[in-house]
Amino acid sequence: MSRQQVLPQKDPEAAALLEQNFLDRGVQLLKGARATEITRSGKSVEVFCSDGRTAKGTHALLAIGSEPNSQELGLANTEVVVDESGYIEVDHNLRSSVPNIYAAGDLSGKLPLSSVASMQGRKIAEHIMGLHEGREHRHLDYDKAASAIFTEPEIADVGLAEAEAFATGRKIRVTKVPFSSNAKALINNDPLGFVKIVSDPNTGHVLGGSIVGQHAAELISVVALAVSANLKVQDIHESLFVYPTLSEALLEAAE
Repeated sequence: MSRQQVLPQKDPEAAALLEQNFLDRGVQLLKGARATEITRSGKSVEVFCSDGRTAKGTHALLAIGSEPNSQELGLANTEVVVDESGYIEVDHNLRSSVPNIYAAGDLSGKLPLSSVASMQGRKIAEHIMGLHEGREHRHLDYDKAASAIFTEPEIADVGLAEAEAFATGRKIRVTKVPFSSNAKALINNDPLGFVKIVSDPNTGHVLGGSIVGQHAAELISVVALAVSANLKVQDIHESLFVYPTLSEALLEAAE
């Protein structure tokens, strides 16, 4: 990996836990390594790095990003504005520069998540049918979109990140509860991970959160709802959750 941390854009504690789990399972990590060449010999492959290090294995998987496949859509014959990277420029209604042409999904240049693409499709349909007129219509707030990485353990987050708040000097309250103190996690014999909630210390509003561990992608939905609905940590803490469940860790983190 080219950085010094796995998942450099995620919570450092979450990334550190995942990294340690990789090491415990015998995974070799080459930090600060930028691949320059890959060769194949028989049934093995070898990756060469810019600093002289090499890695050998049976397979090489490239995960270096993506680019929009917009060249074959015939957009050159329209007045649709496309940026230098190939993304269609859209407004808050997902309309392009041509009023009757919309863009959703990765092509819109927003968050490349299937959940976001699906919601964009719904918003486009509402706008085309005029359902946005005469009633409350919420535009998508991409800063409040939950995301997950289905590693083992899973990692999920939503909203304001702890590191982001510190970088901007914003005052926050962070509460963290390890799954090792959760009854269901102990019953499942899988106490690895934690739940973290970021909130405003003055108002108590939930600003974000991150979860590492089993079913993190499911559990983050509770935090995502709190962020989107502008709920307070007290709203979560005073809810009656099922016992024993992993979600009870959220109740503890909301105390």
